[in-house]
Amino acid sequence: MRTTRLNIAVIGTGNRGSKYITLLRQEGVAISAIADADISRARSMAAAIGCPAFPSAEAMLEAGIRPDAAIIATPERAHAHDAIMLLNAGCHLLIEKPIAATMAECTLLADTAAGSGLVVGVCHVLRYHPYFQKLHSLATDGSLGSIVSITHRIDVGIDRACHTFVRGPWGDTAATSPMLLSKCCHDTDLLVWLTGSRATSVAGTGGKRFFTPDNAPCGSSTRCISCGAERECPYSAVDLYQRRGEWTAGFESEESIAEQLRTGRYGHCVYHCGSTAVDRQAALINFESGAIATLTMNLFTATDCRDTHICLTGGTIHGNGTSITVTPLRGEAATYDFSHCADAPFHAGADRMLLLDFIEAVATGRPMTASISSALESHRICFAADIGR
Repeated sequence: MRTTRLNIAVIGTGNRGSKYITLLRQEGVAISAIADADISRARSMAAAIGCPAFPSAEAMLEAGIRPDAAIIATPERAHAHDAIMLLNAGCHLLIEKPIAATMAECTLLADTAAGSGLVVGVCHVLRYHPYFQKLHSLATDGSLGSIVSITHRIDVGIDRACHTFVRGPWGDTAATSPMLLSKCCHDTDLLVWLTGSRATSVAGTGGKRFFTPDNAPCGSSTRCISCGAERECPYSAVDLYQRRGEWTAGFESEESIAEQLRTGRYGHCVYHCGSTAVDRQAALINFESGAIATLTMNLFTATDCRDTHICLTGGTIHGNGTSITVTPLRGEAATYDFSHCADAPFHAGADRMLLLDFIEAVATGRPMTASISSALESHRICFAADIGR
């Protein structure tokens, strides 16, 4: 177990925040406070740790608690306010992606971080994932020459899409952020990392087309539980949460699932949710290095994975999420197996490596691999891709 005198506050106790709390405790790092707008949830987590709980980062600071560092895992529209307030209080920061919900806020945060002398990292976990680290190493070690083009595809998966981006909070992009930014800013970061350069131009296309009332099946209802077409519908909430028991971690019990199906947002028909999120998006990016890249985000897939095809002057590299195949223009192909990482917890250890990089950066003063300055370009690409049209 790792021990350190560093004390960290965790701001936001949702999916990501709770994972960082688990990892901090495993690493023996002192948690000085927990803050969340859901104060009952914050108090429950804080009681198990033995630290105070607050309804906000602001309330924590007003109480006189000044942690050495803080992890910001609140909804992205709160990131800029909380981050600047904590930077002014002298806290090193690890910010969950995306950095913020507008490019102006992202730039303001990056500029404030640069002037503060504090460590500010962004949770771009792909940079720490063993599969993507190998992909990056193979593509940049020079053995196959230089990168000419990259074709990168993100299969969001229909279950994740319906739960998070149609029925869930990220279906309301005005209250959260555009889908390409919230889901794929670390994919655009992967492209920046691979090419080692900035984008010179970005063209985007896509939008919202399918999940509208006009496309609802004949005889369907506004709620899955009372819908005559539910048994045949691939987007059924009843099938997702009750029959298959998928995406239920955020529900407290079977009774709460049943109540959501009857009256909650997660029981709505996907065609009648009023989601403003895009249901497909693509971007074409030209880089200063001379490489070009296409990024395509798909919702209508049974799988939830990433596929990357890299063409270099001396061969190709293809990764499908579980294996990487290197095929030189001359010579034998080689395959690297990462199937053991596919379902490994905490992003196959990447969450832990990210957290440890942050802790070491704070201790030594060196920049993080995923610093806010490195992350800014990925966000600029997302905003330039005409998100949310």
